[in-house]
Amino acid sequence: MTKGFEKREYYEEVASYYDDDARDFEERYDENPVLQRIRESFRKITERESFTNALEIGCGPGFDVEYFAGKYPDRNIHAIDISPEMIRLAKERCEAKGITNARFSVGSVEDISEAFAGKKFDMVYVYFGGLNTVFDLEKAAADIRAICTDDARLVLTFVNRYYITEIPLWLAKGRFDKSFERIIGKWNGYSDHRKIPSRVLSASDIKRAFGDHFRITQKRGYSLFYPAWYRSHLLGKLGSAAEKLWKFDRLISNTPFWNIGEYSLYEMRVST
Repeated sequence: MTKGFEKREYYEEVASYYDDDARDFEERYDENPVLQRIRESFRKITERESFTNALEIGCGPGFDVEYFAGKYPDRNIHAIDISPEMIRLAKERCEAKGITNARFSVGSVEDISEAFAGKKFDMVYVYFGGLNTVFDLEKAAADIRAICTDDARLVLTFVNRYYITEIPLWLAKGRFDKSFERIIGKWNGYSDHRKIPSRVLSASDIKRAFGDHFRITQKRGYSLFYPAWYRSHLLGKLGSAAEKLWKFDRLISNTPFWNIGEYSLYEMRVST
């Protein structure tokens, strides 16, 4: 079996997973305050500096395309996703709001140059680990560099390999298989019922893949002690302590322990 054939099968499986996931994705998001709060933080970091042409990789049903294109009608927002169903939902979302400055394409990160031929982007963002499912992360980094302007800024988030506070939570439930699956590289998504081709990534993985093309300028961890999105039910039990945990996470993000949580965010610039 050739590597090219393996890659095609790999992405077909990822696309199938997200096509199925699209069925109730929006409803689940609307009911999840943790996802909403984290997304709001991602957006604030992304728009700290102005940009003209943005690309979202792994846009899902278009929450953020709608947000940025609607808020900044004078800017161009492009988006790509491996799932045809997610792209269909994203298009419908923007069309319903009369948004005309958004462009969409179905494909993987390797398809960007062809999908948006001749385009150069000064902002590339990826929310909620869209690059955890790429076939080759080092190649993905090179493909992203190829479509960036020399002054481009990246805001990339990844599902983290070392989610330390999750270990005792799974141990308390007697789920030894779940407790250490990330650390030993056996993580295949959040569901026990269907696996997705993916891998969790450490800070060294990110530096190794992107280091030839980009330099990391800022880092931040999410859900270090604040609940992960799939534990949003804990917010009611935590009460006012939840807000303290959110602030504590922000404080810890300024220490060497910044990436022990569910997600890690990296701001990057093109290397010169």
